[in-house]
Amino acid sequence: MISNLSISYPFWFLALVVFAGLIYASILYLKNRKQKFRPFIAAILFALRFLVVSVLCFMLLSPFVKTRKKYTEKPIVVLGIDNSRSIVSGQDSNYFKNDFVTELEETRSALEEKYAVEIVLFGEEIRRNGVPDFTDEVSNYSGLISHLRDNFTGLNIGALLIAGDGINNRGIDPEFATASLGYPVYTLAFGDTVRGRDLTISDTRFNSIVYQGDDFPVEVSIAATNLKGEKARMTIYGFGKQLAVKDVDIQDNQYNKSFLFGLSADKEGKHRINISIETAGEELSKKNNSRDIFIDVLKSRQKILMLANSPHPDLGAIKTSLEQTGNFEIEVQYPGNFRANINEYDLVILHQLPSFNQSFQGTLNELRDKNTIPLLFILGKQSSFNLFNRYFDGIDLRANNRNLEEAEFIYNPRFTAFSFRKELADQLTRLPPLVVPFGNYRTAQNAEVFGYQRLNRIETDLPLVVFTKKGDNRHGLIAGEGIWMWRMHTYLQQENYEAFDSFINKTVQYLMIRKDKRNFRVVTDGEYNSSDKVIIKAELYNPSLEAVNESDVNFRLTNESGEQFNFLFSPEARGYILDLDRLPIGVYRYLATTALGNNNYRERGEFIVTRRSLEIENLNADHGMMYRLASNNDGEMIFPDQLNTFPEMLNARSDLKSKIYFEEKYSGLHDMPWIIGLVILLLTLEWLLRKYFGSY
Repeated sequence: MISNLSISYPFWFLALVVFAGLIYASILYLKNRKQKFRPFIAAILFALRFLVVSVLCFMLLSPFVKTRKKYTEKPIVVLGIDNSRSIVSGQDSNYFKNDFVTELEETRSALEEKYAVEIVLFGEEIRRNGVPDFTDEVSNYSGLISHLRDNFTGLNIGALLIAGDGINNRGIDPEFATASLGYPVYTLAFGDTVRGRDLTISDTRFNSIVYQGDDFPVEVSIAATNLKGEKARMTIYGFGKQLAVKDVDIQDNQYNKSFLFGLSADKEGKHRINISIETAGEELSKKNNSRDIFIDVLKSRQKILMLANSPHPDLGAIKTSLEQTGNFEIEVQYPGNFRANINEYDLVILHQLPSFNQSFQGTLNELRDKNTIPLLFILGKQSSFNLFNRYFDGIDLRANNRNLEEAEFIYNPRFTAFSFRKELADQLTRLPPLVVPFGNYRTAQNAEVFGYQRLNRIETDLPLVVFTKKGDNRHGLIAGEGIWMWRMHTYLQQENYEAFDSFINKTVQYLMIRKDKRNFRVVTDGEYNSSDKVIIKAELYNPSLEAVNESDVNFRLTNESGEQFNFLFSPEARGYILDLDRLPIGVYRYLATTALGNNNYRERGEFIVTRRSLEIENLNADHGMMYRLASNNDGEMIFPDQLNTFPEMLNARSDLKSKIYFEEKYSGLHDMPWIIGLVILLLTLEWLLRKYFGSY
C-alpha cells in the first residue's frame, strides 16, 4: 500500500500546477468564443482538461511514492534424505524401494499445511526436491549441513529432519558439523543396529604400478560377523587365470584377519584383479564379498642418477622417498669413480655439483649441450656458484661461498607447474631451515618459483625451490642443503612422510615429463568411475603443429571379453571429443585412427573403469550417532514407522512461528501504468464529448 507521497520541489509548487490547469482549461473553454457548448457540457470538458493538464504538470515535479508491503514467511522444514546405497543394501531394502517414497510424500503434504517444505537429498552430491533412489556411493552428512549454511542462511528455518542410517564415510564428523545450527534437528533412523551374518572384504592394500616380471604383494583384509565355525574360500583372479586360493576358517563371531598374497606380473598393461570370498552360510548381503583392484604393469622403470660431490644424508632421504613408489631405479655415484653412460638415465640429480674440488665440467658440458636429460641441482656448502651459473639458466646467483644463511620454506600460492595440496605446503613451512648461499638471486622470466626463502623470520622474494624450461627440457633447483631434516621432522610432526615424499615425487615427475610432439594424440583420464561418463578427447596437428579437426577420427574400443565397438569422434573447438556414456567396470583398450593429407595416424592405449563402494563395506547402522545429532540439537530420534507423527511433533512446539516483515519501496509516478492510463482515459473522454456535441 502507498504510505507516503513526495515531490522533488517545495510543496507551494502544487499551487502552480493547479494554476496551470485552470489557465489552460479556461482559455480553451471559457475564453474561446468560437466553440459553443451548453454550460453543463462546457463545465465537464473544462474539468477534464483541467485534470489532464494538472496531472501532466504534476508529473514534471518528479513525484514519487513510498509503498509498504507486508510479507509472511512460513517456517521452513528441511527433510534431508541420505540417498546412498547402504540404505537399500540391508534386510529392509524392499520397504525403501517401494513404500518409503510414498510415506515421504504423505508427510510432506501434511507439513505443507503449516510449513514450507524443502527435500534435500545428500550423498555424492546435493539435490533439491528430488525423489530418493538410493544410488549414491558415499554418505556425506556434513555436505548436507554445509549446503544449508550456504543456501538457507537468513531464512526462517524451523526444523531439520535428517533421514539416514548414520553410516558416514565422507566429510567431517556430523556431530561437529551440526554444532550451533540454531534450529532443532530431528533424525529418522534407518537400518538395523543388530549385526547380522555377514562376510566382507574390508580392505585391500597393493601397489597400483608394478613392473613386468616382478612379484608384487596384495594384502586382503576380511571381516566376518556371526559366522563362527563357518568355512570360507578366498579366490584371486587376474591376467586371465586364477592366481591364488585361500581357505579360511572363521573362528569367532567377530572375526577380522588379513592375508598377504605374492602375485606375479607377467603381462604389460592395465589389468583387473578380482578378489572374492564366499561361504555356504546365509549372509546379510553378498554385495560386499567381492572387490576389484586395478594395476598398471609397466615394462621398465625409469632410471635416476644421483651424482654427489660427497656422501650426504640428503641423498639417503631422497633415495628412500623415491624408492617407496617402486617406479624408479636409483643409482648414487660420485665423480671420482663415475664411468657409466650419462645418456642411459632419465633424470640426473646433482648434489653440490659443480663444487670446488669436483668441477665435473666434461659431463656437465655434455648434459648442457645435448639438453635432453632433465637436471635437478641441489646447492650446498661445497657448491661452486660461479660454475653453477653456467649450467642453470633459471637463476643468476651472485654469492660468496663463505656467506651462508639458514632459510625456511615459504610456499608460493601462484605456482602452477604442478598441483600441491595446501595442507602439505603448510607442513613444509614448519620444517627446519636449509643452508643456502646468501647473495643476490636474479630469477629468469621463464622460471617458476615453488617456494621462497624466509630469512630470520622475514619473508623474501629469494627463491628456495625453482623450476625452469630450457627448450623441451626442464631443470630444477633446491637452493640449499639439509632436506634430510625435512623428512625426519615431517614424521616427528605428522607421524608420516607424506608432505616430504609428495614434494620429492612431484618434483621428479614434473622434471621427467617430456613434451608430446605427436601429430595425433588421444587424451583420456586413465581411470574413470563407473558412475561417471567416459569422455575421451583427441587432438590432430598439421605439419606446422596447428590444431585441425576436418578429418574423421575413428575409435575402436575393446573390452575384457574381446568384444569390439566402433565409434566416431565429434569435432569440438579445435579438437575432437567422444562421449562413451557410462561403461561397466573393467579394462578397455582402444585403437584410434585418422588421416591428414598423405599421412595416416594410429594411436593405441587403454583405460580402466572402476568402482569402490564405501557404502556396502559397512552395513551396520549407527543409531547412536543419529540419537546424538537429535539430542544435541533440541530434537528427537524417530523410526520409519513413526514418520507420520513428525508433523504433530512440530505442531506441538511453540518456537516454530511465521516471520512477518515489511518491505518499503520508493518509485516514481511515471513508472506506474495507471497514471498514463488515467491521462489517456481523460483525453479520450474529452475528445468523444467534443465530437458528439459538434466540435473538433
